[in-house]
Amino acid sequence: MLRPLTFLTFCLFCSSVLIAQQRLPGNSNIYGATGKGLVYDNEMTFNISLASPRNFLIGMRSGKLVSFDEMRYWSLSFGDLRHPRERRENPDRINLLTNRVSRAYVFGRQNQLYALRLGFGKRKYFSEKARQRGVAVGYSYEFGPTLGILKPYYLEVDAGEPNSNRIIDIRHTGINTAEFLNQDRIFGASAWTQGIDELSIRPGIHAKAAAHFAFGAYDEMAKSLEAGISADFLLGETDIMIESDLTPGVTNNPLHISLFINVQLGKRW
Repeated sequence: MLRPLTFLTFCLFCSSVLIAQQRLPGNSNIYGATGKGLVYDNEMTFNISLASPRNFLIGMRSGKLVSFDEMRYWSLSFGDLRHPRERRENPDRINLLTNRVSRAYVFGRQNQLYALRLGFGKRKYFSEKARQRGVAVGYSYEFGPTLGILKPYYLEVDAGEPNSNRIIDIRHTGINTAEFLNQDRIFGASAWTQGIDELSIRPGIHAKAAAHFAFGAYDEMAKSLEAGISADFLLGETDIMIESDLTPGVTNNPLHISLFINVQLGKRW
């Protein structure tokens, strides 16, 4: 009778030890017999992304680890969407009336487009996480709604009054294309706040897929890098550039595809 009780007690003790090994306080790394385990349940990172063509995004990602190599998350990001044919001009002109230097402008742009994205996704590692400050390799993907924000683009141009040096702000209306694209009259870009009261909303969807590289996958501080492709599709009029004989080869597309690099820094707990 004593031997079965001793064996049962030993089994219960081993089970409690294995269960206790699944969580540790602080940032200790723990592995079971298979070298796999969970130290943290949650992760939150702040992200900075550079995307083609010359797009810049900031955002955050919050997720829950469902296993040692998988996390489900939601993300929120905001950034601009540029046309691949955008070309900056810097005339470096001086207004003699105000003694002000001109701002650089984008020739042929009629609108600025920004995107606010809410995404739901999954991150998965290809293999077991690196044991001590190694690099874990995997992939991530997400999809969700996009809120496009369209803002008219204004230029400062010569008012055309003899000897006045007066500068006025104009936007493209569809009937003033020749005036809007006349580089002899363009002084430079208007202040960004010009047209802020004329914003319009364009709903849409987006999707992303990326290779994921986590540095120190079991550290309390989350550090990772992603490189991948993203696509946004927006409804309604979202023309960024002017399509005319003065801008040959320019076409606008509601589908915006970009290659991106995303740097993530945050915390696990």
